[in-house]
Amino acid sequence: MATPETRPQLAIRPVRNVDAPTLREIYNEAVEDGLVTFDPASRSVEQQQRLIAAAERDARHPILVADVRNWTCGMAALAPHDSHHELHDMAEVEIFVRRSFRSYGVGRQLMRAVQAEAARLGYRKLIGLVLADSQDTLRLCQATGWRVVGQHERHARHGDRLRDVTVVEFLVPPPAA
Repeated sequence: MATPETRPQLAIRPVRNVDAPTLREIYNEAVEDGLVTFDPASRSVEQQQRLIAAAERDARHPILVADVRNWTCGMAALAPHDSHHELHDMAEVEIFVRRSFRSYGVGRQLMRAVQAEAARLGYRKLIGLVLADSQDTLRLCQATGWRVVGQHERHARHGDRLRDVTVVEFLVPPPAA
């Protein structure tokens, strides 16, 4: 039986261009599942490469990758929240975990890593838009210090149906004095 000391350790690192095919697979699983993204369309490798290149150019909006024994099992990103209102100290969080690694704490570790990265980058608040019927995502948010601030009814379009969206936020702790 594995003990905490002998279990494989999750490593979280910045994204690299070679991650594009794997991150595309993880993202497209999420699209198929319909529980963590509003996007109804699969992503191409080229689209994923463009997103990685953008993250590499913009240090304030990184993509983090989770690996176990050199197997990529998830990703997290800090995306711009609202550039129209000068809310540069807020970001939207996106987390995607490979199906076979869900329920093993990968999402929780990615969330903690992206929260720490947000603090390091000087953000004051993180925002999440969660499909209201995505109970696993809402539990992840609750377990990592997020709070529900409201709900948008019939907000996200998935094919021919409209789904409710729960708005969550995380107040990034100020740096220690």
